[in-house]
Amino acid sequence: MATQTDDSSTQTGLDISANALRLSDGVTVALRDGQIVLENSFTGANRAFDQDAIQVLDLFMNWVEPANIVEWALKQEGKAEAINTVINVLNDLLQIEVIIARNDDLTGARLPSPGSGWADALRFLLATRTTKSTVFAPPAEFNAALAEKAALTRQASAFMEYSNAEFIPLSKPRIKASKDDASFTEAMFNRRTARRYADKPLTEKQLSTLLKFGWGMVKTVPNPLGDVFVRKTSPSGGSLHPIEVYPIIINVEGVEPGLYHYSVRRHGLEQCAPGNPKAWIAHACGDQEWVQEAAVVFLCTAFLPRTAWKYNFSRVARAVMAEIGFTGQSLLLTASWLGLGAFTTIALRDEIFEELIGVNPLREPIFAVFGAGHLESDISDHSRPRNESASARDDL
Repeated sequence: MATQTDDSSTQTGLDISANALRLSDGVTVALRDGQIVLENSFTGANRAFDQDAIQVLDLFMNWVEPANIVEWALKQEGKAEAINTVINVLNDLLQIEVIIARNDDLTGARLPSPGSGWADALRFLLATRTTKSTVFAPPAEFNAALAEKAALTRQASAFMEYSNAEFIPLSKPRIKASKDDASFTEAMFNRRTARRYADKPLTEKQLSTLLKFGWGMVKTVPNPLGDVFVRKTSPSGGSLHPIEVYPIIINVEGVEPGLYHYSVRRHGLEQCAPGNPKAWIAHACGDQEWVQEAAVVFLCTAFLPRTAWKYNFSRVARAVMAEIGFTGQSLLLTASWLGLGAFTTIALRDEIFEELIGVNPLREPIFAVFGAGHLESDISDHSRPRNESASARDDL
């Protein structure tokens, strides 16, 4: 029988000091010959405690401050005996290594490295790890080498477009805030992951605004090695912006449901696969049924040749993955500003998306989806899916 390891209902990580103590996760408790036996399940070390030690052991079931232990002992009728019991029990717990300090918990010192499920990821991280002697080319030399390369092969275009697809231009995004809009700090603090949405369509302008602020072009500057450098609301390694976005329209006024590609240069949609995405989007997103409630889902890929031309080494893949987060946060905060709910997930069946779009995972891998929609007004907790409990509003 394992001990309870969760903090009590009145205790949070915010009010636990680094000096607090608790029984470790790897301790088991058994009753044997009228004694309480605690055993370290990793080492097998154990100690038996008499019944009079139960109250002391109970103190360590949750995080307890040393001062509170002393305070408890001083409140007992036999203060000296209680203090001795505490000392003896604590010494035995330390001997079998089943007591932990909050400081070790905060630093993660007692946690092992990720296990076999992380093997592929750890190989990548170690393979792209730099050392004290790693050599980086000086900017002048690096740029000279790129100029020579550009004489033979031009850098990939800053824009991907499906020129044969039906094109739907988007209206100008909403740029200026009104007096009723959330402030920047309110948008930041209001951002929450939502998994329950109202059956209400987004406007086309809301879609336009989400795309513009999430992945749209703010300006361009000349690029001597390619067409242009694109400037967006998020940073990108080498200002190359390899992230491509495929809006999956479910419920947007004036836009037919289907899978599209977002044309950054033209600020519009290029139709890739018509039809109602509700027939497949939940399955493609790891059977998360709530995803289909969103009005729009944004599939993010990375067109690797755009970055690899300039940075032909695998460490840069770290920057590409980070950029998914940068752009996604821009989208999430924009949704918050517009009063919408939003989410992200990487629980995806990549192959489904690859076949729908027709992309090669070695050139344009699938990374994540983000989604947005109107929140239901009759509940306050939108964090759980509809088939789970969602707390009602306090005023209902």
